[in-house]
Amino acid sequence: MQNLELKKGSAELMILSLLEDESRHGYDIGRLIEKRSRGAVTFRAASLYPLLYKLEQRGWIDGRWVEKAASGAGATTA
Repeated sequence: MQNLELKKGSAELMILSLLEDESRHGYDIGRLIEKRSRGAVTFRAASLYPLLYKLEQRGWIDGRWVEKAASGAGATTA
């Protein structure tokens, strides 16, 4: 329950703080949040990518899809 409450209250801020200095792939954003929170907060693609899309719709981030030869498409935010 605590994980869910923490996510609801601060997920957008955590993401925006990671994007402040550099562009990152969605996977990296989720991994860094988990690492910096020492595992207290984790994101699955099903919750992270819709949140990134919401931030993009608000104009708070710029999202783009990058084709990778070996691993398909991935999201990058700026």
